[in-house]
This record gives sequence, structure tokens and C-alpha cells, in this order.
Amino acid sequence: MATNTVTGVLVCSDGTNIPLKKEIAEGGSSTSLTTDTVYTVSAQEIGDYGQGKTVTSGLVTCDNGDAYAYILRQGLVAALVPVGIKGVTAFTPALCRPFQLQAGDKLIVQNNTAADREGALCVYTASGVSRIFAVTPSGAETAELVDIQTSNSIGDTLQNERIVKAYFTSVDGSKIETQGAFVVDALGNVVGSVSATDPAKYQALFGSCSIPVNLNFKAQYLTNA
Repeated sequence: MATNTVTGVLVCSDGTNIPLKKEIAEGGSSTSLTTDTVYTVSAQEIGDYGQGKTVTSGLVTCDNGDAYAYILRQGLVAALVPVGIKGVTAFTPALCRPFQLQAGDKLIVQNNTAADREGALCVYTASGVSRIFAVTPSGAETAELVDIQTSNSIGDTLQNERIVKAYFTSVDGSKIETQGAFVVDALGNVVGSVSATDPAKYQALFGSCSIPVNLNFKAQYLTNA
């Protein structure tokens, strides 16, 4: 398992930047990304370093593959942070909404290999809820994306919510036989979709959408291999 340098930056409303860097193994479990010791003397969690600051935009970049990054607060996904592959990003995107840091907040990142097939659906709802749903297909199948923290379906996790911003990353390309990730209702009808982005080719960006979510709804995509 290779280890490489994951980097990032959080831009705050007062104009300050929080530089991030850490050596992280590829393909392991999600890991906290701390401040860059070249600029901050010691490696610190983002909440301890920037307590009280309001983050307006950010970007985390990995060498070969990345699934997601988020700010963790008291065990929950509190804010989604855009991700990219080094050299395949154009700018530092805005967060879905400004986020004020508190002591104890951590930035969590999933650093993957280039071949890792993990698909990740990052969503933000009209009520301000941020969640991440992921799955690693193992062949030709209908792959259900489930909550990374609870393993619950999108319907169980976001019942009575409406997704207004989302992106979906996967390296599967032509192996995907749906128009990205579909959200289906209890009868299997498609009620919304989020197109797939291969992070090795393009920077994944949040797109606006209006996808209702209720009990027994699922997020999924079909693969041919």
C-alpha cells in the first residue's frame, strides 16, 4: 500500500488560508488531514488551528484517487469539502454554505489508489444537511450507495429531505450503465440523477438539483463489469 502526500487548503471569510498536508496511505480507512507544518509550525486539526474562523471555500488533492473529504464534528458529517487529483483541478470551489470552525473539528479525507472503483455521492439538502453515500462495485450489478457512517440507504438517512446540490465520483467510466447515480423511489422509479465524474480526468464540482428523498428510496448505479 503506497503512501503519498495529500494536500489542501481552506479559505476563510477574513481572507486567511488554512494550509493542509499529511502523508496518508492509499486505500486505507479515511484519515484526518492536519495543517501543513511548513506554515503552521505543528500539525493541528483544523478546528483547533482555525477556531472561530468561517470557511467559505476549500479543496483537498490526492496523488491518484480520492473519493471524498468532509469536516467532522461530534461524529457527524458537518460540511463537504471539494476534492481533486493533483494537476486536474482548476480552482478552489466554494463550500455548499460557509462553515464556522469549532475546537475539535477535523477534516477527514479518503485517499484511494487510481484503480479503486469506489463511487461516492456527496449531497447537500435544502435544510443544510450534508451526507456522503459510497459503494465499491465488484462486478456487473446494481450497486447501492449507502451512508459512509451508518451504512443506511439514502431513504433511511435523508427521509423527507430534498437534495439541492450534489456530485458523484467514480473511475468506472463506460462500466457505468446508468446516467450517473440514480435516486429511485420505493417502486423503483427514478426521481433524480447525478452525473458521474472521473476525478482523474475532471474536477468534481457540485451541481444544482432538486431530488426528493423519502423512506425506502435508494441511491444506485448499474455496472456491466
